[in-house]
Amino acid sequence: MTADWQNPSIAQSMDMLKKVHLAEPVTRYDSDCALAVMPLGFYGEEAYLLRAQKPQVQSPAQYYAVLKNEAIPLDGSIYNIHAANAAAPIALHADNIEAYLAFRLYFANAAILLRARAEQTGDGWQATLRAQDKTGTHEMTLFISARGEVSESHKELRSSDSFTQLPPFATAT
Repeated sequence: MTADWQNPSIAQSMDMLKKVHLAEPVTRYDSDCALAVMPLGFYGEEAYLLRAQKPQVQSPAQYYAVLKNEAIPLDGSIYNIHAANAAAPIALHADNIEAYLAFRLYFANAAILLRARAEQTGDGWQATLRAQDKTGTHEMTLFISARGEVSESHKELRSSDSFTQLPPFATAT
């Protein structure tokens, strides 16, 4: 992602938390939680990545794709990524394909995109990239469909410089 985290306005925070509470009624964020947003341009102008963190010490951040009409928890499941892709709907182009890859790899594969080169094909995108995960740094070739579905055609371990815990998404830029 090339955008920086921003503090949402009070009205924006209230609207986003209302959507989060509808999506996850058990998870409750109060006014003392820390919120930050980052635009998700591949989902449109009114779509944001929301990072919510409760004030307790060592409380992990929770992430949500906040779309025009709903919030979708980003909990590591590919199902929720596909739900966001369909609900938004996703619109990939040359200016946002790398941001989508960073988003997709982090929230569905627990991997950090280090660099990528993507070219549009007739019905999607072909990407060659380097990513790091808990097993090390890999070079990969992926195909990304117009609907945001990712297929891996090649993956090769380049080094064993793995991380023990996935760093916050803010460092995955």
